[in-house]
Amino acid sequence: MKIFNRVLAVAAAVSLAGIGGCAAQEGGQSGPKPAASSTASAPSTAASAQSGEAVITIRDFAYAVPDSVKPGAMVTVTNADSAPHTVTAKDNGGFDVEVPGGGTVSFKAPDAAGEYGIICSFHPQMTGTLVVK
Repeated sequence: MKIFNRVLAVAAAVSLAGIGGCAAQEGGQSGPKPAASSTASAPSTAASAQSGEAVITIRDFAYAVPDSVKPGAMVTVTNADSAPHTVTAKDNGGFDVEVPGGGTVSFKAPDAAGEYGIICSFHPQMTGTLVVK
């Protein structure tokens, strides 16, 4: 039930961020881009990890994971594929988020340092490791 509540809260936050971004564009005002961007490059990922945020990109049924993230950091997941995917902790990592095709979601990294194996529930051949330190 906790995971469901987290996913619901994340979905609401992402929706509000998207609505806010659209409202600014419709009013002719230019403002900062929403925090969850659909384009991520390696340099911004490294900079984000240092500021307490990190980006995981899913492309061609594979995870592109930052070298490490800080404990409790917000992790943004961008799915560049058309198929839905998940970022699910294999063991007690406490995270399991579904990312629709072309979508972006966020979750909180575990508070405990360590290496967390990740897998896509829909495509078990997709695996990776989230390093928290």
